[in-house]
Amino acid sequence: MQGSQFKHYILEMSHRHGSLIILQTLVAISNTMANAFALIYLYKGGADYQQCALFILVSVVMTTALIAFAARPIMRSFPASIETALVCLVAYYILLMFLKGWYLILIPPIFFGTYMATFWVPYNALIMHITSRKKRGAGVGAYFLIFPLVSTTAPLAGGLIIGIGSYQVLFAIAAIIVTCNLVYVSGFGVFKELRERIIIPELLQSMKVNLVGKLHVDLDMKGVSWRLKSSLFAEGIQDGIFWVLVPLISFEFAKSEVTLSGYLALFAFWGAVTTVALGYLSDRLKDRVSIVRIGAAFGAISTLYAAYSNGPGEYLSAMSLAYFWIAMIPSFLFTMLVDKLERFKKKGVLLREFYLSAGKCVGIAILIAVLVVGADPSICMTVAAVALASIIIVK
Repeated sequence: MQGSQFKHYILEMSHRHGSLIILQTLVAISNTMANAFALIYLYKGGADYQQCALFILVSVVMTTALIAFAARPIMRSFPASIETALVCLVAYYILLMFLKGWYLILIPPIFFGTYMATFWVPYNALIMHITSRKKRGAGVGAYFLIFPLVSTTAPLAGGLIIGIGSYQVLFAIAAIIVTCNLVYVSGFGVFKELRERIIIPELLQSMKVNLVGKLHVDLDMKGVSWRLKSSLFAEGIQDGIFWVLVPLISFEFAKSEVTLSGYLALFAFWGAVTTVALGYLSDRLKDRVSIVRIGAAFGAISTLYAAYSNGPGEYLSAMSLAYFWIAMIPSFLFTMLVDKLERFKKKGVLLREFYLSAGKCVGIAILIAVLVVGADPSICMTVAAVALASIIIVK
């Protein structure tokens, strides 16, 4: 993409989607600055790898359950859902500040899991609703760029705040940022103009939830190949394992929060390098599959290299490469899914979030099982590499 074209595209995005960009940017700042250190906070407080994994597992189980059994109200009442998500995120950071022991391990992630479902399901549905198939790769890539772009600087700020102040100060600042986001969303009526356009009868054709004797969920899987669903599930497995192991292993090498923040920022930088450019390229070439396969193959190799690296230098190089290649996968799989379900975008969002969350549950469960039997966590990084390699089958 030439400089003038890129500038024009960004200005167009800002004009048409400014409120959604501001909303996600504020979420990204709070989460990459503070939540990136949540597991380190637990670990330094005496939690072991198993308890840290359980912390993440509780959140993803909560997310999966809400997507499976409460997707209709979440989607139909998306302004209230997103406001609820932000309230839960504020509660999450406040609880991190004050709870101790098993209460800290089990209660805050319930609120974070609720935020994940009630924010990202309607938010991603909005993104898909206002992006066209012709420019969807670049459009989705621009939205997916926000988190890695913010992550190139926000973790550094988080590490400095911990070094100068404390974790409590960091979590308090994050809670204030999310509160400001909530005021922005609710006070300025961000979703007022979008409400009538997004709530359409298509959703009712996408998913049915019935209560007949026992809880029953029926996600309509038609129109999506098993290869694509398997790839989303595999992405979730890798993501779940990375959520737990990357910050903890990185901290083992870094030895301090400030150094760790540099590691996390570097990983995010390499992810940001590829996102929008490849999205634009895929729109031009009309071939997202090849890009996903390349990312999956080299991402798997880089992850294996990181799993068995011998020191900080090797690990840092391997994980930087891994994030560079893996960055190609999430937005492209998402775009491929919605391209196949152009008339039923909301169903595509629901299926993606469900399979990703289910995959995360499996990945973290595997990690906990490996830790319980006393095996080396590098085995789970190998599992993540295998999951990435399996995405090559996507079609």
